[in-house]
Amino acid sequence: MSDEFEKGSWFMVHYDILKTYKLQALIFLLIWIVSMILSAEFLISVSMIGLLVLAFFQLKINGPQVKITIRDTLKENFQKFKSEKVWWVVSIPFLLVLISGTWSSDWDYLLERLRIKLPFLILPFAFLSIPKLTKKEVYVVFYFLVLTMFVASLWSLGQYFGNFEAVNDQLSRGIPFPTPSNHIRFSLTLVLSILAGGTLFYEKFYISNPSERWFIGGMTIILFVFLHVISVRSGLASFYFAFFCLTLFFILKTRRYFVGLALILGLASIPYLAYQMLPSLKNKIDYALWDFKQYQKGLGKDYSDSERITSLEIGVSIGNEHPVFGIGAGDLKKRMYQIYANKYGGKFSKRMPHSQFVTLYAGVGIVGLLIFLFAFFYPLFYQENWKNPLFSALHAIIFLSFFMENTIENNYGISLFLLFLLIGLNYFRKSEDQIQSAT
Repeated sequence: MSDEFEKGSWFMVHYDILKTYKLQALIFLLIWIVSMILSAEFLISVSMIGLLVLAFFQLKINGPQVKITIRDTLKENFQKFKSEKVWWVVSIPFLLVLISGTWSSDWDYLLERLRIKLPFLILPFAFLSIPKLTKKEVYVVFYFLVLTMFVASLWSLGQYFGNFEAVNDQLSRGIPFPTPSNHIRFSLTLVLSILAGGTLFYEKFYISNPSERWFIGGMTIILFVFLHVISVRSGLASFYFAFFCLTLFFILKTRRYFVGLALILGLASIPYLAYQMLPSLKNKIDYALWDFKQYQKGLGKDYSDSERITSLEIGVSIGNEHPVFGIGAGDLKKRMYQIYANKYGGKFSKRMPHSQFVTLYAGVGIVGLLIFLFAFFYPLFYQENWKNPLFSALHAIIFLSFFMENTIENNYGISLFLLFLLIGLNYFRKSEDQIQSAT
């Protein structure tokens, strides 16, 4: 890595990015972020495949000659992959679906699930092969995330204020806020962006000018306000849960109990104030309360929240039919539709329970659910990675979303989780100097 890159002037023309493996990987990571936020699945796949190809092949440039060869460190990286078990533990969500195929009969749907979960299998090796990222390089990725989400949020706000009455009316009828991609996954990305922006501001990060810190701080504040304007309950719940966890982390580390308590109380008042001041949030909360009352009256078949609750009830009932190993990930959709048809006249259409935990319980049983939880938390406790507040916050956000959403059952959710999980694991790796000093 050149001195120019470390000092921040790494966009200078004289630096040939095609000759640097790490910069090639960083370019694919930035493409990944943009395509994920825009839900451009083709580009997401391109960035993932690009990272995997970089793990196996290298581009050698000598003047006008360009040569593609097998990567020099390929054998060494395979050895690391076998010895550092945290990387293959990440693959467990894919393996659970694969193994459940032995008692699934719907192979078409099973293959669809395997295709979606394939990044869990192939990306750990790709990120292990990237030379250990420095803090500055990780922060560059965070900076790009905040900037991209800021631009995407401005677009959404433009749609909102340009159709103010219509959008608020839609929110009062359960129609989501306009976003460039799935509103739920977008809100979770928004939460991560706010925490990343707060970290960059706290660390006084900049690329070329110290005043960038205030630009980052301003974008982060706007994203925080927009999180409440967009009024996605999963995103709001995940943010406040993550902030609560970070505040506990702060209290335990600094023992400044009164400051921590003031932070909790101060932030706890914001949702109430936002409800009073933001019509989008007020309409969304009022609709949710009304929708739940319709469900209690047995009149909720045509409303979104009632559908979600019903899907959870069906998922739990399927899990109870096969509590140990589940019905099989491939047969879950078929069984869901059977119950919809028999019990509800086919008027509901959720093909999965609206919770990652319930989906796992129904598909792979309590055994599969416990194995999944082990795989989810293992990277957090591996080499005490939980001591990094932002990495812990990632797990808090995703974990809470599992109660309400099938977060990692689509490309966006998997991309969001794996991108920051694997960047973190790469960053926490011991350098060669650390390994040699330890031995």
